[in-house]
Amino acid sequence: MIDIHCHILPNMDDGSDSLEESLNMIRVAQKNDTNVIIATPHFYKYDSIDEFVYERDEKALLLNNAAKELGYNVSVACGAEVFLDPRIFTADNLDELTLNGSKYLLCEFTLKPFENEKAVIYCEELVSRGYVPIIAHPERYINFLNDPTVVNDLWDMGCKFQVNASGLAGHGGERMQDFACELIKRGFCVAIGTDAHSSNLRNNRILDKTDEFPEEITKEDIEEQLNANPLRILKKEDLPEKEVEYF
Repeated sequence: MIDIHCHILPNMDDGSDSLEESLNMIRVAQKNDTNVIIATPHFYKYDSIDEFVYERDEKALLLNNAAKELGYNVSVACGAEVFLDPRIFTADNLDELTLNGSKYLLCEFTLKPFENEKAVIYCEELVSRGYVPIIAHPERYINFLNDPTVVNDLWDMGCKFQVNASGLAGHGGERMQDFACELIKRGFCVAIGTDAHSSNLRNNRILDKTDEFPEEITKEDIEEQLNANPLRILKKEDLPEKEVEYF
């Protein structure tokens, strides 16, 4: 399996706080049949993209070398979880923040209530630059839950969606789980990510979580969301065209 959303780099953000903990997450990944992780540290500092990329790449190299020395068969690629706000309109080139150098940009919004129109405007800017925004954990945004029709608008402009395994497993409550499930069954979701921040709390034990997915989520869904589509993203390929059922 491939995890396209993980905060595994040591001392990079609010995720892993040490190389030892990052290696613990590598160990958990291997036990859970995950052989590729895209490291997606939070990105907020639009005025220091180069510094962010340099630190990220250095820490990914350190982690990959340490994992290889210990005999783990898990590799770490690079991306970012890009926080969208008005600074996006004056931001420099974002190419090095994409998932493994592809056109896919993992994006997040504030978890506080905000106007859905802002999400549309920010994503329009990204699409105009040639990126494909992948909206991280839409099930966590209260305004998406209250008015899911924004998903239709974002999809129509070219956005994709990634739900968290923990949300789909019900760890955030029934409402969050139901919405995550709906996003998959309606065809909007292209990947399930762990969004792991450690090997314990908010962990990357994906197999435990798949056991808790709603029964509507089939083995075919899991294969598509945890392997086939993430592999296309990793290989910088187009995702297949798909009919969706609008909200």
